[in-house]
Amino acid sequence: MLGEIIRHQWEYYRERPFGRMVRLFVERIFRGGGDSDSEGLDLGVGLVLTLLAMPGGFVSILLFNKYGSLLQWLRGQSNVDTLLIAFPDEYFFIVLSMTVTGAVAVWRWEAIFPDRRDYINLVPLPISTRTIMLANLVAVLFLVGLVAFDVNAASCILFPMVVTASQSHFLFFFKFAAVHAVGVIGASVFSFFAVFSLLGLLMAVLSPRAFHRASTYIRGVVVVYLVALLATSFAVPDLLRRIKGPMPLWTYLVPSCWFVPLCQWLRGRATPVMSELAHWPLPAIVVLAGIAFGLYGVGYRRHFVLIGEIADTASVGHRPWKRFWDALERLWLKTPFEKGCFRFAAKTLVRSEAHRLILTAVCGLGLVLASQALLAAFESTRSLRSAALTPDALAIPFILSFLMVMGLRVIFEIPAELRANWVFQLLLHPGGEECEGLARKVMLAAVLPWVLVVTFAAYTWLSGVVIAALHTFLVATWTLLLTNLLLIRYRKLPFTCTLPVFKQHSIVILLSFGFGYLLYAVSMPEFEASALLEPVRLLSLLPVAAVAWYIPRYLHKNTIEVDRKMIFEETAVRIVEGLGLSE
Repeated sequence: MLGEIIRHQWEYYRERPFGRMVRLFVERIFRGGGDSDSEGLDLGVGLVLTLLAMPGGFVSILLFNKYGSLLQWLRGQSNVDTLLIAFPDEYFFIVLSMTVTGAVAVWRWEAIFPDRRDYINLVPLPISTRTIMLANLVAVLFLVGLVAFDVNAASCILFPMVVTASQSHFLFFFKFAAVHAVGVIGASVFSFFAVFSLLGLLMAVLSPRAFHRASTYIRGVVVVYLVALLATSFAVPDLLRRIKGPMPLWTYLVPSCWFVPLCQWLRGRATPVMSELAHWPLPAIVVLAGIAFGLYGVGYRRHFVLIGEIADTASVGHRPWKRFWDALERLWLKTPFEKGCFRFAAKTLVRSEAHRLILTAVCGLGLVLASQALLAAFESTRSLRSAALTPDALAIPFILSFLMVMGLRVIFEIPAELRANWVFQLLLHPGGEECEGLARKVMLAAVLPWVLVVTFAAYTWLSGVVIAALHTFLVATWTLLLTNLLLIRYRKLPFTCTLPVFKQHSIVILLSFGFGYLLYAVSMPEFEASALLEPVRLLSLLPVAAVAWYIPRYLHKNTIEVDRKMIFEETAVRIVEGLGLSE
């Protein structure tokens, strides 16, 4: 009886104007491809939430090697203090939670507030602006709770299971999991409200036109800060344990330093400095939430009232990338086909939300694995220069380049808008265009610049020009070889073909990707770490590189003419053809 009453009341309020608007704003915030009638990729809420939960679960599984009792015994470790060795990993999960949640807030930056379409549809209705604002606020609060739970759900279960695997008492697991959940979920909520407060402040202070111009740059600064926060995981835990006197200034500027002491304080393992820092998180979240809601009200009202005035007067503005495109065309793109289709592929990567989401998830996973590798490098040695030459540190550019190349190769298969690919079918000759060369240039242009600049600059400072040149050349060479292998017999224009159908060898391909990661990002850095001590040993890689270079060229040369034609539709291969006599 009580359940029927609750259900009836829920259905009543759900169909009221306020309930309908809350659903509208929730769907708008999470909108992927579900609102479109296109035949491309449909990124619904389920896929988005799955992608957000992956980093925490993936890292938890990787940590089994560290906490397994059998592996500890094989390494000669006995009477291990589980809480002590879990301290840096718990800090990593806290910064991971803050980074992912903050990235979600930045990603949905423009979807949090109503846009022109909402203004046109809602203003004529007999609904007050205050009701619209409250409905949008409820949707935002729902987003905060859902993201904080989803981002940390896997790690709140798997990480305690991994850490307490050698413990015989279930109570130890329960206490550890509860405290860990408090830390990471609190960090997620804080991170979201921090980005939300910044968004509200900008909208309250800047004019709508100035806000839209500055939005891209501000979001870029926030992303850089979040990545820098993730990179602190290899140094901050050790620094926190060494603090003996008053709190340094940097502890006030790194919010993640407030949440890991909270976990230690709840377990009774906090130092005096940590006990002082443990009292910061809860007041900080409350104050930040109050600031966020206050700025939200001011910025919302101002932005929503003026949105009609700027809807039709926004100018295209100056194109700062024109010189970059012109230089790229002269140096990198040779034929009209490459010039036109390269711009199409690049703009799809920048403008398509579905493709950006998948590529961002892959890059985020790469940053997580790179951070773990950096943390492992500093666990084995405390010297910065010595850590740079460990296999874990050398693996960082290999990890990132592998995942970026693989991510680009995957999203090439996802169509942008199939109903518009008739333009390419009409203008392009099916047998005279080199899709493989175009795809290779897109992938290398997205990956090689940071390999050649960041890796070389970092290792020049750490280990000298010779080591930097060898390491950069090796990473760039293997990136090129990996790209060639992934594009064997590739005959599609990126983003214009139907989604590939499942084939019998798809499982083999997935297993090959896993084996390729182990060979590319694990075994290669291990060999390089030993070979850099005697650079002559790097010459032994020449036969392997020659074979990896020759195989794609041989297969391309021996491909029959039919298999070289450009395709715009994936079709299943029929093993048995029926005569169809009954049709």
